[in-house]
Amino acid sequence: MAEVLSNGDDNNTTVAHAFTLAEALEQLRQQTFDLVLLDLVLPDSNGLQTFADLRAVAPHVAVIVITGLDDEDLAVSAMRQGAADYLMKGRLDSRTFRRAISYALERSRFQAALRRNEEFFRLISENVSDLIAVLDEDGKRLYNSPSYKKLLGDPLQLVGSDSFEEIHPADRERIMEVFQHTLQRGVGVRTEYRMILRDGSVRFIESQGNVMRDGISGSPKLVVVSRDITDRKASTELLREALSDLKKSHEELKATQLKLVQSEKVEAVSTFAAGVAHEVKNPLQTIILGVDFLAGRVAADNPTLKMVLSDMANAVQRADSIIHALMEFSGDGRKQLRAENLNNLIQDAIVSTQTDLLNYPISLQTELADPLPLIELDARTMKHVFINLLLHSARQMPSEGGKIRIRTFPRKLNEPLVLNGKALHYFKPEDTVVFVEIRPRPNPPLEPADSSPPAKPPIKKENALGITVLKKIVELFGGVVDVSGTGDGEDAYTIVFKAAKANV
Repeated sequence: MAEVLSNGDDNNTTVAHAFTLAEALEQLRQQTFDLVLLDLVLPDSNGLQTFADLRAVAPHVAVIVITGLDDEDLAVSAMRQGAADYLMKGRLDSRTFRRAISYALERSRFQAALRRNEEFFRLISENVSDLIAVLDEDGKRLYNSPSYKKLLGDPLQLVGSDSFEEIHPADRERIMEVFQHTLQRGVGVRTEYRMILRDGSVRFIESQGNVMRDGISGSPKLVVVSRDITDRKASTELLREALSDLKKSHEELKATQLKLVQSEKVEAVSTFAAGVAHEVKNPLQTIILGVDFLAGRVAADNPTLKMVLSDMANAVQRADSIIHALMEFSGDGRKQLRAENLNNLIQDAIVSTQTDLLNYPISLQTELADPLPLIELDARTMKHVFINLLLHSARQMPSEGGKIRIRTFPRKLNEPLVLNGKALHYFKPEDTVVFVEIRPRPNPPLEPADSSPPAKPPIKKENALGITVLKKIVELFGGVVDVSGTGDGEDAYTIVFKAAKANV
């Protein structure tokens, strides 16, 4: 046999010879062999026990049994126990011998590949959390992965049981229809249903099946991959409740914001009132002194003039009391001067005026430079200045509406600053200044139905005093306000501040 193998096509064949079973088993423990040629009758072993003992040491090695003419039944029994083939000593030739070895090695390789696939499938089925089941065409279980143990117990005990038995009665008929549809079409659909466990608890399951045809019997089988989605549905429900609570909180926040906007309006009115009071107080004191002076000299001998001056004094005193009331209402206390970013104040002012601007067909466009040097001022007061300027711009718009562009940008001066032909000597060369432009752009008027020219909207003069007061407020913080335009909705406001030195 060694000569036949060494003279074959494969010159890499190595042959080891053992005279006893014990010697053979020792070599099998120390080396790896592809094939064993085994005589069942050895000096230290005889019959099928010889094969059984060798198989115990080398369970996956291909074995060809060599037997005499009188032992053929014994060789067939060895094949039933796993031998690859048997050869009769009296009928052995090189061709038969080579073919038997070739078939045995090929069969061994096939069995090894099958074992690897089975091991691979076993590792997958034991380590995946998904539920894998194989069902026959009647819905009986043929296989269940180990992951079923948590839900239905030992998977081996499930073989042959009805897969529809644990499905919730309200879902069972629908799932059976899906099962039959999948068998007929060969394509499964993803579906959800409830499963009742043995302890009475209900789990939500998501499944999808695919048909697998048996090449031998032709009967179809269904491979069903499922997963327990109970926790996911519970999380989804919690998320839905959280979204509902968030929506409720959002509505409450909107209501609170409306109250806050209303509060901001009151604050803006307060600041405006303070500006009016400061603007009127000094001239009013001058009038009071003048009336007292005239009453003591000019009207001493003229009863009529004395009566007129008395009425004037009473009126001025009433006006003075109103001014004092305005000052008390405004609560114009000590300002908190800090370095502030005008962009933040502008954005706060836009938020505070959004509700008012909804009454006008007006859109806001912002171009806020970043970074922007900081300005030393009182943030609360300046925010109200921006609120009033935005409202002034909106109210002066024609009915067609338009756009208000708000732009901020810094500039380092190389020469004295000039606005509308007027030099502002407060700002010096080498100063860093910050510009705020609020520029309305009315939409073109609609074409009239007849040929008559469209009437221009009236110029609203009621804001003139307000702008004067706002200018004074800005001047308190070292800034200037320039107003340019025609007053027909296109008045533009330019505010200039000197940057705080620590932030230049």
